[in-house]
Amino acid sequence: FVIILAALTMTLGNLVALTQRNIKRLLAYSSIGHVGYLLVGVAALTAVNPNGVFQLQLSHMATNGLMLHLVAYGVTNMAAFGAVAIVYNATGKDDIDDLAGLAQRSPFVAMVLTAALFSLAGLPIFAGFVSKFYLFNAAATQGLLWLAGLAIFTSLISLYYYLNVIRFIYILEPADSSRIRVPRLAVGVLGVLFLAMIFIGVYPAPILDAVQQATDAVLSSDGILRLAGALN
Repeated sequence: FVIILAALTMTLGNLVALTQRNIKRLLAYSSIGHVGYLLVGVAALTAVNPNGVFQLQLSHMATNGLMLHLVAYGVTNMAAFGAVAIVYNATGKDDIDDLAGLAQRSPFVAMVLTAALFSLAGLPIFAGFVSKFYLFNAAATQGLLWLAGLAIFTSLISLYYYLNVIRFIYILEPADSSRIRVPRLAVGVLGVLFLAMIFIGVYPAPILDAVQQATDAVLSSDGILRLAGALN
């Protein structure tokens, strides 16, 4: 059931996001797709034994991927919605067309939003790449090659519609060329989130160490062990 749910949410979330003309709705439906990626990690915690029965597999890679993706996606999503909120507060508009020429009107906001979109797509050097790598690799290791392949395919779909947004930001000319003023507090918050996305993507070791410790605690807990015994 989890495997089918993961496949459906990944596919439907990204396909619906592909048709959106409003940036907030695009990010919202994209979030559904990311729930699917989390479910890929959950699916990687299950496997079929020789008797055809599903059983819990205490996989460090899957649990690490799940927890890391929660961190990476949380940071990335805050950066994306924060950048969109700044544009909306300044212009009162949140359609993708209204992002045309954002790089001219606010280079900093454009940079943060672009980095967030690349991270959501799972491109290297950004946080989303590391977490997706763990999730998809865990699924492939557990023999769910078709699910890992579908996850990669839907990520490519998301890359397409994210690149379309970036095309508006950097290539198209703005209807209104006035500068967008960004409050200092917003600059500080977005700056921290931007650096966090890069840091996790380039040097994830500290986050992975913390995640590993949390994973060890979860996998060694009596509750999980009892659950494993019940499923077996």
